[in-house]
Amino acid sequence: MNFDFTDEQKMLQDTVRRYINEKIMSVADEYDRKGPMSKADAQRFLKELKPFGYVGTLVPEELGGAGLTHNEWPILFEELRRGYASLGGVVGITSNSMNRIASSGNIHLRDLILPGLLNGDTIICSAITEPNVGSDTAGIETTAVPDGDSYIINGTKCWISNGTIADYVVVTLKVLDPKTGDRKPAQILVDKAESPFATREIHKIGVRSFPTAELFFEDCRVPRENLLVSKENPAEASVSSLNFARANAAISAVGVAQASLEAAIKYAKERTQFGKRIGQFQLIQEMIADMSAEIEAGRLLAYKAFFCLGKGIRCYKECSIAKAYATEMAIRVTSKAIQIHGAYGLSDEYPVERYFRDARCYTIPDGTTQVQQLIIGRETLGMRAFT
Repeated sequence: MNFDFTDEQKMLQDTVRRYINEKIMSVADEYDRKGPMSKADAQRFLKELKPFGYVGTLVPEELGGAGLTHNEWPILFEELRRGYASLGGVVGITSNSMNRIASSGNIHLRDLILPGLLNGDTIICSAITEPNVGSDTAGIETTAVPDGDSYIINGTKCWISNGTIADYVVVTLKVLDPKTGDRKPAQILVDKAESPFATREIHKIGVRSFPTAELFFEDCRVPRENLLVSKENPAEASVSSLNFARANAAISAVGVAQASLEAAIKYAKERTQFGKRIGQFQLIQEMIADMSAEIEAGRLLAYKAFFCLGKGIRCYKECSIAKAYATEMAIRVTSKAIQIHGAYGLSDEYPVERYFRDARCYTIPDGTTQVQQLIIGRETLGMRAFT
């Protein structure tokens, strides 16, 4: 791997960092206190961030996307998560879900909805998780039954990012053959305006302005032409999506940890006790040193995972290592940032309490730390702890 950014990548990082420092970080606390982001706010942010490559990041230029690579994704989203983790979630889910549409063999559907998504006018999300299905995607219970020119979808999805504000949802489910009873994995795009379904917001300890929902499909009629097809079978597509999500969780955690380190450094240089700045105390320096080393390790693991994803190679282990280490690292680092701030670290007058709450949310989605450890063990030993 080459650890040097190209001139273009350096320029990208510098440009987005300046914008986020000036325009995004100043409003993050305000929006976090409001709770789940409104659709109108999400659309406004998407339009503002589009020139930097945040919308349709990996969608080819010939389709109207930014045409960037897996090597630029972590540059963009570490910076955005550093500035405002919830916004990074809204934008990341929207941009990544577009890839499923852009790469679909359903050209009609792609040409119909992709322009609106790329303009920031409409929002999309993906729905895999269910009340009884987390990492075990083979156990998906949501079904689609053919009925004339339509599918009838029934089932419940939960912990769906952007679920309450999305215009479109890529639903992973099983198509039921009424004659044989066979259930085949599939992905179907549901247009909420055309095929209404109910949602319920789930309130969380952190990333509070990142909408997260339950979706309820009750005899939801969807046109057959909304079936997504690709070179990958639906089961493989779900695994690929999870691998990407795990790498993304890793770089997200790095961004939040970096923000907490910067806040701790600033405070340690300003706060005085016993006649000197607390940054001069050895135990404060020890915490700063540990935070710096852990963040750098997490960043390298995350970049390696994205590098492997970009190469299209099997990278279950790399993505799981990055996710397991970086998300747990962020909890440790943000906790130290609170400790350095003392009593002020417990107050929402300073952002470190928000960083800690946000960091705590990354060890669970897309497979808990323990699930990542089982994947790493399987890939290392060649022995399965689960089927």
